[in-house]
Amino acid sequence: MRRIPLVCLGLTLAVLAGCSHVPKRATAQLPLVSLNHLYEFQLVRSTDQQPITTAQLAQELSDRDVVFIGELHSHSASHYLQIQVLAAMFQNNSNLILSMEQFERDKQAVVDKYLGDKIGEQTLIAQGNAWPNYASDYRPLIEFAKARQIPVIAANAPKALVRCIAQKGPDVVDRLPEQQRAYLADDLTQSSTAYQAKFRRVMAGSGTWHGQPKSKHKPKSHGSHGHGHGERNGKLSNSFYAQLARDNTMAESIAKALDTHPNHQVVAINGAFHSDGRLGTVDALKRLKPNVSITVLSPYEWSADAPDLAAAAKQGDYIYTIQTMPKRYVQNQYRDRAVMAMIKKRKNRKCAW
Repeated sequence: MRRIPLVCLGLTLAVLAGCSHVPKRATAQLPLVSLNHLYEFQLVRSTDQQPITTAQLAQELSDRDVVFIGELHSHSASHYLQIQVLAAMFQNNSNLILSMEQFERDKQAVVDKYLGDKIGEQTLIAQGNAWPNYASDYRPLIEFAKARQIPVIAANAPKALVRCIAQKGPDVVDRLPEQQRAYLADDLTQSSTAYQAKFRRVMAGSGTWHGQPKSKHKPKSHGSHGHGHGERNGKLSNSFYAQLARDNTMAESIAKALDTHPNHQVVAINGAFHSDGRLGTVDALKRLKPNVSITVLSPYEWSADAPDLAAAAKQGDYIYTIQTMPKRYVQNQYRDRAVMAMIKKRKNRKCAW
């Protein structure tokens, strides 16, 4: 792989999985500051827990093959940080690839048509099944890539196929038509025991999802991809295999992009759960390409009174502090009403295979 200036952007267990590169130290230490609004963030290097600037981060990422930027899907600061980091990295290396969880593999042709000015944005949104917050949160990334001819990878597994796995288990893929099967990773069941344990904790209500304390009630906070199937007696549930369908497919999509575009860096945009602790998609990519260099950025909602940076730093090579999101519900009746509506909606969605 090419070695152009940019260092270690890894977001999760640097201790566990290890980023062998020793990052450059900032010439002047910055103060850790309180955040004033929901667009604001502060970057912190995990190894020494020192704040750094976006420009310093870009320099430290210059030799990375893949940079995962974990997000809270509905947090404005996550999206503001993503475009800032992408733009800063482009200043150092124009050979970038943008990988996005927010578009699915079967929509790659639609994304390519938009990047090639063959369709308009509304067609991209409609035919590409863009996420509801596309215009506010992901448009800047796509427009930046389009203007600079950066390839965009529709990396995720199609939602309809993930739903089938959640409902019927991983064996359902054997019944899929050949074209549909090609939209999923070849390996849909391999994972680390650490990731399995993490997923069980979250489903049991004692862990975190995308960096947030998980409620014992569904839906999960801030845009998770859980499917509501519990873990029983230590057996891996269909919900976990559905999660792996996303993780492993995104990892395979990134691996193929590296093969197709040698001497490029990949900037991967995904929910933080997929990359925190160097698990999920990161772990799957390392199985496919053991020699690839990876850095992870992880979000951390912190309290100015008692920031626990030491705990947050375990999630990635860099963290970015952001303000805590508003409470989703104050009264249980509204939360329960939303849960029931979501369950009803999911029951009405059937697997076509």
